[in-house]
Amino acid sequence: MLLDNTTESNLESQRAAVENWVTQGVDSILLWPVDESAFTSLQKQAQDQGIKWLTYASPMEGEDGGVGFDSDESGQAIADEMSAWIAENYPDGDVSAAVTEITALGTLSGRWEKPAAQLEADGIEVVSQQNCADQACGLQIAEDALRENPNLRVFIGVNDDVALGAKKAFDNAGIDPETVFIAGSDGTPDALAAIKNGGAFRVTAAIPPAPLADDILQVSLAAITGEGETNRQTPPVLVRHGDDATIDELLAQFD
Repeated sequence: MLLDNTTESNLESQRAAVENWVTQGVDSILLWPVDESAFTSLQKQAQDQGIKWLTYASPMEGEDGGVGFDSDESGQAIADEMSAWIAENYPDGDVSAAVTEITALGTLSGRWEKPAAQLEADGIEVVSQQNCADQACGLQIAEDALRENPNLRVFIGVNDDVALGAKKAFDNAGIDPETVFIAGSDGTPDALAAIKNGGAFRVTAAIPPAPLADDILQVSLAAITGEGETNRQTPPVLVRHGDDATIDELLAQFD
């Protein structure tokens, strides 16, 4: 198994890795493309050589299969948890919210569209809705939003990194974490640890790594052999503070 070392959505790095795999003539490639349009020619080249082309989370036309997760399900679970928390803690709705998104990855849209729709239904003003995918911009967006909106108490991260960055902003501002609701998605080890410890980061829609890894393996083998399912979705697991057994089980899957 060959692994791509791409970080921070670096297109050049990802293309270089995939070009190398195609040259080596691997049996299958499973890719979460930084930019789908940048890989169409490589996809054709790979498939012309008999290499199976599969995707993660962002399907491409003509692919041989893929794995993913239901972002609508994740987003709705976060939205429901958020709405219940607001109703309990701010029944008069006298707070504002920030929502982050990654508009280039439309398959993830449920992660921000579902919470944003619920906030509108609950009468909560969304004072910031921006693209963000890492801790640095999560920190910056939360700092800026807090500076302009002192009543900001809800922050929905499109992923856990963004949520962790926002948590740092609220911590730095000295805001009581019991008055804040931060949510993320993915279930990274740092996020799971933060939720277990308690505080403003309250919930994540986790993608269990062991089932996901098995889905990746089985889908790849099915595409290569022509036997079995070539498309699978890994169900999300909503993780809250107090779910210590679930958190420990998920953390163990990373070891």
